[in-house]
Amino acid sequence: MCEACGRGSLSINLRSKSENAVKSRQKVNLQIKKVDGKRVKICTSCMRTLVTKPQSFKITKRKIKLANRKTKQKAVK
Repeated sequence: MCEACGRGSLSINLRSKSENAVKSRQKVNLQIKKVDGKRVKICTSCMRTLVTKPQSFKITKRKIKLANRKTKQKAVK
């Protein structure tokens, strides 16, 4: 789970030619990166945002947060 935006894995169906459904999990591309001296697990889309808009990240005690960003998934609290 990304510590910045809260994105996690998705449950998907793989479909064969005969349309048989096989459940599978699609994982987020997580990378470990140092941000202000702290190691955090962050997805690659958040890494691109960190490069282009570094002012949009707020670093708290244990996590980093994105300011005003809408994602498809909601973070689990």
